[in-house]
Amino acid sequence: MWVKICGITRYEDAQAACRYGADALGFVLTRSRRRADLDLVGSWIHNIQGVEKVGVFTGEDPGYIAEISKRLGLDTVQIHAPLMPAHRMLLDDFRIIAALKGMEPGLEPALMLKDFPCRILLDPSMGTGRAGEWRRLGIPFILAGGLTPENVGQAIAQAGPFGVDVSSGVETAPGIKDREKIRKFIQEAKQEAKK
Repeated sequence: MWVKICGITRYEDAQAACRYGADALGFVLTRSRRRADLDLVGSWIHNIQGVEKVGVFTGEDPGYIAEISKRLGLDTVQIHAPLMPAHRMLLDDFRIIAALKGMEPGLEPALMLKDFPCRILLDPSMGTGRAGEWRRLGIPFILAGGLTPENVGQAIAQAGPFGVDVSSGVETAPGIKDREKIRKFIQEAKQEAKK
């Protein structure tokens, strides 16, 4: 089970997530209460090794996304906006996660994004932290939205994602993580995936 701890703003939270077995860290680099300070994060992000580093963007220009992502040494860009032909330039240097709010009836994400080799993240809440419907799609996807240490096991059992993504569910305040919640979330997700 691939687990991403998103909304990282502090070095100590990044270290804790890595220590407890996170597969990826997310850095919000768009307008948000959890927006990472570029200078602050840039001073320590290169010290974090062995984990996928993901930059979260919305409608920013792909050139800007590439510039910031290279500066921070990111592996992946996660885009919460429709993918456009201009985004193809990002494929030269980064993996892409396409964030979708939901599915149009009868239209699979694989068809919607056939021109972009990317992972699909389904977040019905689109960053609001509210849980959506947990259901199986028959394709690999990352589940986000309203996940907590208390419900992530149930969400995985019902939806069968290959990965989960959490932000507010492991926080004490926007951008401030609770290390015990991080530990428990990762533990619960990995244990459920082994069943």
